[in-house]
Amino acid sequence: MTIRIFALVGAGALTVGLMTACSSDEGEMVGGMTECTDKIVNGEAEEYISEMSDGANQWYPDSIACSDGWAVAYGINGAAGQSDGNASGAPANIIFQAEGQFWIPKDPADVCGTYGDGDYPSDAEIPKDLYEACLSG
Repeated sequence: MTIRIFALVGAGALTVGLMTACSSDEGEMVGGMTECTDKIVNGEAEEYISEMSDGANQWYPDSIACSDGWAVAYGINGAAGQSDGNASGAPANIIFQAEGQFWIPKDPADVCGTYGDGDYPSDAEIPKDLYEACLSG
């Protein structure tokens, strides 16, 4: 009986330790344990572009924006192997939503709501301060 209590207390301490270890001064914590940093969000964008193009394209990052468990990566979707400073391709932005510890790419058609006159739609899922990503890219 004592061993079981010790195991539960130990597991609880481990969980608290892991949650504390995930906190960082480098980036904003959004959506639980997901971090909003250039490195993490642009890493997800790079992986997404590579998967979608079977490795033919590469993500050339510019900036990110985050709000309320959402992130947008802005950059260039270009041919793989270009130098970062001289990359050419299509300007793009990739919308992500935090789910637990993961950034999940979202289709703008699913999260941007019903487009009207450019105002923020009432049925949009993406936060209003990131809605610009729905109008470009």
